[in-house]
Amino acid sequence: MNFQTPSTLLVAFVLVCSTIGCAGPKGPVCAPVKGSVTYKGKPLAEAVVVLHHVGRDVEGNQKPMATTDASGNFTLTTFAQNDGAPPGDYAITVEQRAIQTGGEEPIRSGPNVLPPKYAKPASSGFKYTVVDGENSIPPLVLN
Repeated sequence: MNFQTPSTLLVAFVLVCSTIGCAGPKGPVCAPVKGSVTYKGKPLAEAVVVLHHVGRDVEGNQKPMATTDASGNFTLTTFAQNDGAPPGDYAITVEQRAIQTGGEEPIRSGPNVLPPKYAKPASSGFKYTVVDGENSIPPLVLN
């Protein structure tokens, strides 16, 4: 077989890939996870919710995370939009950054404006075990 022409190389490459696989290792399967956050009795909008795997990181050090909507609701993302989180035990953190202006639009990139304990997995007080299937984290109530 002559591997000198580009089309021959492409065919050989496709055959090898179909035989041994080229996609590489796939990440863990995620289960859908949703929840809500309130602060001082009101829905908390534009807060970042992060799940920290207890005992080990998720493959590739990905952390399931979400930003709350105007009603304080969120749906977690790990590898693809709204895919959820891999099953396992997690500590949950919540942060809301101060609004900064400097460009055309104000963005939440300033310091955390919530009590600092909610930004640390060890002190937030929030834990959840993600299981296969649909998951709904009990409301995260911040005071």
